[in-house]
Formats: sequence, structure tokens, C-alpha cells
Amino acid sequence: MAAGPTRDAETIEAESTNDSTTTPSTNSVSRRKMLAATAVGSTTAIAGCAKIFGSDTAAGSGETLHVSVWSGNYGERFENSVVPMFEEEFDVTVQTHRGWDEILANIRQAPDDDPPYDVTVTEGQMYHMGRDEDLFLPLREENVPNLEEAIDFYVDEEEFRTAEYGVPADGAPCTLVYRDDLDAEPDSWGDFSADAVEGSAGIGVDTGFWWYPLHAAAIELDERDGAGELYDDALHDEVFDKLREWNVTSWASSGEDIWQDFDNGVIDVAQWYFDQTEFDIDDLEELSHTTPDVNTGYMNHWCVVDGTDKRETAEEFLNFLMDAEVQSEWSEELPVMFSNENTEYAGDLGEELPGSGEEVEDIVFPDWEYLMEYYDEFSNEFTDIETA
Repeated sequence: MAAGPTRDAETIEAESTNDSTTTPSTNSVSRRKMLAATAVGSTTAIAGCAKIFGSDTAAGSGETLHVSVWSGNYGERFENSVVPMFEEEFDVTVQTHRGWDEILANIRQAPDDDPPYDVTVTEGQMYHMGRDEDLFLPLREENVPNLEEAIDFYVDEEEFRTAEYGVPADGAPCTLVYRDDLDAEPDSWGDFSADAVEGSAGIGVDTGFWWYPLHAAAIELDERDGAGELYDDALHDEVFDKLREWNVTSWASSGEDIWQDFDNGVIDVAQWYFDQTEFDIDDLEELSHTTPDVNTGYMNHWCVVDGTDKRETAEEFLNFLMDAEVQSEWSEELPVMFSNENTEYAGDLGEELPGSGEEVEDIVFPDWEYLMEYYDEFSNEFTDIETA
């Protein structure tokens, strides 16, 4: 999921569990960071060759692979599904490290030849930043053959983003949560402006990952395809004006905030995330959710961290994540959308989540090449609306 404030992606009573790894002092300056400007292109030049900071360790028994995953119920469910499958098949111990926005900071601050993780999860913003800073190794595609089974959209650099430094394994669309007794059954972001919602207690939106409410607002405007208004310099003001018009009464920083605000009668409708809602919605009294046909969402790229001496095992892990059978089993534990075109979703998830390139194209993923140019401007404007 997206990198943002230090918080968990909890749904209901999800435990915030991080490992005992100590975050390096922010006063230390890694040689990795100092060399970033001169290292551009150097990693690409050695793709497929021996690791520059140490020789590869052959994948096999007896190794411990350090893997960074999202905190909250994502990490818990990942540990209950993917980790034991991989450990059993490869006789490798997987040590997970749960976190959020400190993941890249930990990599930057670590010694070049001793990164805190061998593999890390990244969402779009982190993936963009990590590539720019040479924090990840390029994939040696011969070691990740399952990437060939990915839905074409996810490996199309022009349509989506490059897979040169990571495998697009899993992600989730946003979802619209509402009370069952609302005088409407909202099913599109345009319904945030419907009379029933305007006259309700109010709307909850995510503030940590503010780009998703902005995408939803742009989709509601419907003046461009998808959320094209957010990527048109002349229409930025209209997107923010739409956000101002919404009856937002909860600026949430976590799933716990959203569910608590429903309990307290602060909101009747909310923008949240499918993976943090689908398996838990039945435990929430009188709430339902729906995923709009034209939507926004995120896709995780899993990357091999520069400096690891377990590059081969790390690539084996990435290849494992892209396996159709693994993703099918994974979906039993975590309701995310998967990238392998041959994945068979558990239960009725296949009816809810996109399983083809055509269906994926209805999800507007953030374009971080563009958004980083406006990041401070958009963030400040969003904060001004939140605090007004």
C-alpha cells in the first residue's frame, strides 16, 4: 500500500506489530545516499552479473531471507499464507519486518553492503522514489519467469509502470463503505455528491494517502477519462473544489479511525480500501461496501534491495509471489487483487476484483512521474481543506 504516515492498515483490532529491528538514527548519512547522484545507470550496467557489494548466495536451505511487508493485518495475513508456503518449498527461513513509511528510510541509512531487508514491498510512490535513488536491483528476468504470466497491463511501461526493478504481485482497489440504512446504495464516487450522502452525518476519507480521495474526486468530475482531471494542469482547481464540496466529517489516518467514526455516528459513508474491508465487513454492524466500476487503487511492486548478498534467493521469492497457484492460495487469506492472469480467486473474490487487462484498465492508478512534480502543492492544498 501507499507510503505515508506511520500507521497500520488495520481493519478491526489489527495488531500493530513490527519486528525488533532498530531504526537507524536519522543523523547518520549512508554512503549509498551520497553516491546516489553518481550511481545512476551503474546498477543497470551490471544486471545479471555478480552483485557489486558481494557475491550472490545460491538459493537453498539454511538461509534467512529478510522481507519487509506492510504493517497491520496485511503483514499478519502475509505471514499466515505466503511465508509458510515459501519456507516449506525452499527450506528458507523468512524473517518479516512490518512497517510503512520508514521502509525506504531504513534502506537509505543502512551500510551499502548490509541492507535491513533482502526484499521489500513498495507501492507506487515508494517504487518510484526507490528506483530514482538506486535502492533496488534490476530484475534478472531469467530468474523470475512467472513474470511472463502477469496481466499485460501490469508490465506495460507506457500503460502502467516499469517492472524492471520489481514484480507487480498484488494490490487493491478503493471501496465505498456505507450504512445499510442510508437512503441510497452508493456505487460510484459521484454518489458522494448525492442528496442522500449530502444529507447524511458525513463522509470519511483517507488523509495519509490523500491521492486516493483526489482520484475519487477527479473521477466524479467525469470531464476526462478516468481521473484525467488530476493530470491536467488546467483542471487541478476543479478537483480540489469538488473535494471541498463533499460533506467530509472525518479525515481519517487509519482504518481504525474509519470504523470508530461509523460507530460514533460521525460518518455514514467512507472511501476506504477493498483489502482492508472485504473480509471484515461482516463483523461491522449494518455496514456494506461496493467497489465502483470506474475506480482508483494501488499495486505493490516487490523489489530486491541493493546490497543484499542473497540476490538469487530474493529473486526466487519474487518469482514465488508471481506464481498463479501461490496467488490463488494467498487469496484465501488476503482479499487483494493479483497480477497473474491464471490466478483463481478464493470464494467470490473473482467477481469483485479485476482478473483481466480490460477490467484492470478501469482502475486509475496514481501516475507518480506526474504527481511528484506537484506533490508539495497538492499535499498543502489537501491539508488546507482538511484544516479549514
